[in-house]
Amino acid sequence: MKKITIYDYKNQENEIHSLIAEIKDNGDLVFSGYDCGQSVKRFFGDLDHEYWLTVKAENISSVILNLIKDRFKNDTEFREWLDEKNIQFEFYSYT
Repeated sequence: MKKITIYDYKNQENEIHSLIAEIKDNGDLVFSGYDCGQSVKRFFGDLDHEYWLTVKAENISSVILNLIKDRFKNDTEFREWLDEKNIQFEFYSYT
């Protein structure tokens, strides 16, 4: 299982907000969020709110390819992003 924290903070009003994305052992992508505080109570009627969004494993390739299409203009930008995130890759070129 791989997991990243997208955000996790407490604001000046002592409200807590967090969002985690993880790939489960079965390959599903799960976003899990937690919010707690007075603004949450005003919006939802309770002090805390937990939520989950799951993309099944068989749809992950569509998510990845569409994110790449929406985020990068060319392969150079993609390679620079991979470098920035310390993600290993192989690149071959033929001229």
